[in-house]
Amino acid sequence: MNFTIRKAQAEDAELLHQLGRMTYSAHFKHMWVSTDEMDAFIDKEYGLTVLQSSLAAENESWLIAETDHPVGFAKVTWNTPVPDSGMTGAMLNKLYLNPDQTGKNYGKIMFESIINEARDKREGYMWLEVMAENVRARKFWEAFGMQHIKDIPFVTASQRSTLQILGMVI
Repeated sequence: MNFTIRKAQAEDAELLHQLGRMTYSAHFKHMWVSTDEMDAFIDKEYGLTVLQSSLAAENESWLIAETDHPVGFAKVTWNTPVPDSGMTGAMLNKLYLNPDQTGKNYGKIMFESIINEARDKREGYMWLEVMAENVRARKFWEAFGMQHIKDIPFVTASQRSTLQILGMVI
């Protein structure tokens, strides 16, 4: 089966809206205490207006992964400061696949593609935030050589979690 990655365009906002809602909920629902807070978070991240603005931003790139249909997406923000570190680089905001598409090396292929683009842009550093309790994702990123930089709080009205910032020189 063919696997391709393409740069998302303005007309992909609705597709990203649908993929974002579905994949985020499927992967992270169990980590949220409040479904209402999770839904509000998803609306903030994947609302059509938010996506349209993000797709038009020069320092942000969205990618869509496809086989015979869309199976995932990623978002990168270029030249972004790592909190409280003095470092700047490409921030991988999101890289999500439909749950039935994990384990097929698609995430690895997507991340390698993003690293190559970041190198082409001379970013020098790649970083991301991952929930501390998301052990599977942390192990995935660490397999690429990403290292723990620091912890930051993720706080909502009903819960407090820890985000870990991971990064690597590219």
